[in-house]
Amino acid sequence: MKIRTVILALSLLCAVAFGLFFTIMQEKERDGHWPWPLNGQIHNQSDVVIQVWDDDHGHYSVAAKSESSRNLDIDHAKEPGTGRWCKLGEHTLIVAPNGRFENCPCYALKEGRPCIKF
Repeated sequence: MKIRTVILALSLLCAVAFGLFFTIMQEKERDGHWPWPLNGQIHNQSDVVIQVWDDDHGHYSVAAKSESSRNLDIDHAKEPGTGRWCKLGEHTLIVAPNGRFENCPCYALKEGRPCIKF
C-alpha cells in the first residue's frame, strides 16, 4: 500500500512538472520572450547607467553599481560603448566595470528584434 501511494504521488508530481514546463515553453513560443520567473537580470558593476527595453514597458534604465530585480522583464540591454542590443532571455548579464557586457548570449540589431545568427 505504501509503495502504491509513493508511485501515485511521484506520477502526479511528474504530471504537474510537465504541465508547468509545457505552459512556460508555450509562452516563450508565442512571443519569443521568457515569462516570469524566467526573466533576465543585470548585474551592473560599472559607473554607467544601462538602458534596457522590454516589450511591455518600453525603455527604462538600470542604475550604475546595481542589480536589476528578477521581477523586472528585461528583454534587451544596450551596451554603452558599442550601442549594440543584447537579448537577455533568461540569462544574467554582467556589465564589467568598463561598461562592456561580459556574457551576452546574443546580440540583436535593435531592441525588440531577434538575435543575429551567423
